[in-house]
Amino acid sequence: MLGMSPSSISGLTSKLIEEGLLADIGTDTADLQSGPGRPGALIGFNPARGQIIGLWVGLDRIALHLADFAGNTLALADEAIAISRLEPAALVAALAERIEAFRQLHAPAGRVLAIAVAFQGFVDRGQGIVAWSPVTPHADLPLARSLEQATGLMVVIDNDASAMAHAILVAEKELRAGVTACVMIGDGVGLGVFIDGEPLGGRRGGGIEFGHIPLDPDGPQCRCGARGCVESYLADYALLRDAMAISAFADPIRRLYPGESEMQALASRADEGDRAILGLLQNAGRVLSQGVATLIHLFQPRAVVFCGPGMRAWPHLERGLLEGLKRYAIPGLSRDVTISARAFRAEMLTRGIVLSVLAEIDRTL
Repeated sequence: MLGMSPSSISGLTSKLIEEGLLADIGTDTADLQSGPGRPGALIGFNPARGQIIGLWVGLDRIALHLADFAGNTLALADEAIAISRLEPAALVAALAERIEAFRQLHAPAGRVLAIAVAFQGFVDRGQGIVAWSPVTPHADLPLARSLEQATGLMVVIDNDASAMAHAILVAEKELRAGVTACVMIGDGVGLGVFIDGEPLGGRRGGGIEFGHIPLDPDGPQCRCGARGCVESYLADYALLRDAMAISAFADPIRRLYPGESEMQALASRADEGDRAILGLLQNAGRVLSQGVATLIHLFQPRAVVFCGPGMRAWPHLERGLLEGLKRYAIPGLSRDVTISARAFRAEMLTRGIVLSVLAEIDRTL
């Protein structure tokens, strides 16, 4: 494929093996035995070279991920942690403490190369700053630098939706041609757009604030301070708020913030045919279709992929989405777009940023 001689390949890979970057990864070389000369060998990234710790930060929740240099997942964890009201220094200290505890538990003797942080909200990846997030009231938080000082390790941060989109494109190479838009639904609503496999970012990098496209100035209150944003209709907190308003779904005194158990229960009520909850979710899908129609008109993507914890209720959201697209999207454009969803796994919250940081390490070698 490279148009290089076997001896040139052997010379280069031998040096990379000596440096500990590559290693023999198996003995099944039957497909490499044809032809004269020394038998071929299967080589790949050396898992033992080092490890990456991934961290996802949501509203009073975090997820942790340990991966080796080859990108293999070694350990996962998640926990509730009250960080939304902490001052910046205390927030950084709390995250650093959890990272160190996770490291001691799962990689006490390992060589950690970097910390990869996927943060909910508007992230300036280049500067390592959380510019705005519903997770914390503090703007322009210099998270990367502060965590580097606290841990002594390289830190890279990105928007969580953009990171999850990266993980999907790494796993599905057919999505790397043309424009692919990945919409993440869960605590909020985020977007990652990739053009020929490369992320589209603004001047400050990070994800695209799709969830804060204003649809109705008199609509529901959004966490960003505005009204009628896409997110204010279909993020977890918005769905729970409206479910409590239209039915005896939960005790509003005890359930101000949604947990996974509440959201799973809401989806189950819809699956069982609860008309009020079904209507709520299908209307959220119709609202989503307005934002997706805007995406289609702006970028003319080959594929729009939906992902995130919100996929627990995807069949009901999808019904409203498809109905809405018939109304809001230009037919000639919407017919050319493949719309699909990916079942959510907790690992998806952190896998994309881990893989992104591994690529960053490659570039710095």
